[in-house]
Amino acid sequence: MKRPTVSIGPIAVLGPLALLSLFLLSSSGGTGIAVPVNALSSDPAALRLFDRASAAPGRVSYRGVQFVSAWSRKGSTGLVVDVVHRPGYGTTVTSPATAGTPAERTHLAADGAEPSLLGGASTLSLLSSHFSLSTEGTASVAGRAADVVVATRPGAASPAARFWLDGATGLVLRREVYDESGRITRASAFVDITVDEAENYADALESPRDTEQPVAWPDAIDPASLQRMRDRGWQCPDNLPPSLQLVDARRGGGHYDGIVHLSYSDGLAAVSVFEQRGQLKASNLTDYRATTIRGRKVYLRDGVPQRLVWASHGTVYTVVADASTRTVGDVVGALPGPTDDTGALHRLGRGLNRVASWFNPFG
Repeated sequence: MKRPTVSIGPIAVLGPLALLSLFLLSSSGGTGIAVPVNALSSDPAALRLFDRASAAPGRVSYRGVQFVSAWSRKGSTGLVVDVVHRPGYGTTVTSPATAGTPAERTHLAADGAEPSLLGGASTLSLLSSHFSLSTEGTASVAGRAADVVVATRPGAASPAARFWLDGATGLVLRREVYDESGRITRASAFVDITVDEAENYADALESPRDTEQPVAWPDAIDPASLQRMRDRGWQCPDNLPPSLQLVDARRGGGHYDGIVHLSYSDGLAAVSVFEQRGQLKASNLTDYRATTIRGRKVYLRDGVPQRLVWASHGTVYTVVADASTRTVGDVVGALPGPTDDTGALHRLGRGLNRVASWFNPFG
C-alpha cells in the first residue's frame, strides 16, 4: 500500500504570533492535565499584575499597531501588524505584503483560544511554575504608563524575559525574551494603541470571505484518547525539553484530516508539533534549507517563528516554534529522528501556510 506524501510550501510570517507575544490568554474551562500554580517563589505583586494581564483580553477592547522581531545567527526578522481586538468576538491581525509574502488577514475567534488540556489553569500558572516573577518599576510604552515584570529561570544570573503591562488595563504592551547571555532573541511591542474605543469594530474584525479561515483542528483530544493514539504509534509526548508542557491537542478535519496538532508551552516559549502519516518530498521544500540539528538532518525555514520539517518511519513532523535556538534543538532531539522517507506530493502542501498562520500554543 502506497503511503501518502507531504509537501511543505512557503509559510507566511504570522499575525497570531504577534498576539501570543503581547497578551496572556484567560483561563480555560476544560479538563485534563493539571498545572501547578506558584510552584516557584515569586513576588506577590508580580503575580497580581500577571493575573490582571491574563484577564485583560476578556474585558478590554483595543486596536493598534505592533511590531514583532526575532534575532538569530542568520540575522533578524521583523514584521509590523495592525491588530483589532474585541472581547467575546476575537482578534483580527492584518500584516502588509512583503517581498517574500503577500498581505495576510487572520481572525482568531474568542472561543477558539482556549487550551484543551490545562484543566482550568491559565498562562499565569505555566509561567509561575517555571519562572520566578518580580517587579521592576514602571516605564512608558506607546505613550501609556506600564508596570515592568521580570521572569527569571531558577538559578539563572539574568532574566529570561521582561513584560510591560499597561497600568490602566493590564494588557501586555511589550515583551522581550533573552538568551542565556542576556541578548534579546525575540521582542514585540505596541507602537500605537487605542483602548476602549467607542467606534464599531465590526468592519475591522470581520475577515473578507476570500481570506476567511476555517477551523483546521476542531476536535480536541482528551488524555485517554491521546494514550490510545500513542498505543497505535503516534508520539504525542506529554512534555518536551527543556520544560515545555503539552497544553493542547487536536485532530485535523476536512482538508487537514489525519493531521495531529500538539501545542506546548512553559508560559514563555511556544512550540507546535504537527504529526501526519506519510512521506516527504524534500525537493519541494520551497524556501527551506537542509541543516543539521543535534546530529539530525532536518529542513529549516528561518524567521518568526522558526519552522522545521522532517520525516521519520512513515510520519512527517513539522515544528513551528516561538522559542530560542537551544529550545528548538532540544525539541528536535526529543522527537523521532529523520529517516529517508521520500515520495510524491500530497495533502499538507500549500495548506501549511494556514497551518502556520494558526500557530497558537493554546489551541
